[in-house]
Amino acid sequence: MKIMYKKIVYFVFVCILIQSLSANGNLVRSLILPGWGELKMEETKRSRILMASDLSIFVTYFLGKSFNASYIDQYKAYGALYANADMSGKDYSFVVSMSDYNSMDEYNQDMSNRKNYDDIYESSDYNWEWDSTIKRLKFNKMRENSIISGKFAEFAVAGLIINRVISAIDILYLTNKNSNVKLNAFVLPEKNEGMSLNLSFSLK
Repeated sequence: MKIMYKKIVYFVFVCILIQSLSANGNLVRSLILPGWGELKMEETKRSRILMASDLSIFVTYFLGKSFNASYIDQYKAYGALYANADMSGKDYSFVVSMSDYNSMDEYNQDMSNRKNYDDIYESSDYNWEWDSTIKRLKFNKMRENSIISGKFAEFAVAGLIINRVISAIDILYLTNKNSNVKLNAFVLPEKNEGMSLNLSFSLK
């Protein structure tokens, strides 16, 4: 994901350089707010689509962050109530351990059996014991939901960047559509990085 962001930032930088030669600031406007540059060029329909897309992505981001925080608060309270765990100041690996084992003793025994002695919890501050396996599984579901909602927020950030890139490409197209410079751009899915943006120029 980080590599994809770097690629997009590099592309945006190249676009800015191109824009300084030809687009009279409309590309910069669209990098700030997708559709703004199109609006200045009186491309109202394009502008509305891009602005509406940006608004919906912003809503997705804030909902993702909100649900993520809510699920984290829920599973911390749930762990304190049904596992008698002190959740304050604990890192995420402790939360994962609580999700996978019914008690600290069970966890420590498994770590000892695997000879992962450095991972054993020695302080009583890390003690937990679930009332039942069902309670532990419900806790784990809350933890997974927090991850999913957090991912929605992350993808929304990527969407905000991509929407600006799309608007920038559109400005370049509108600026140069009557010239000999032809611009092609398309997005392809990738197995590890999620997606990639491909850009090509041609002279006719």
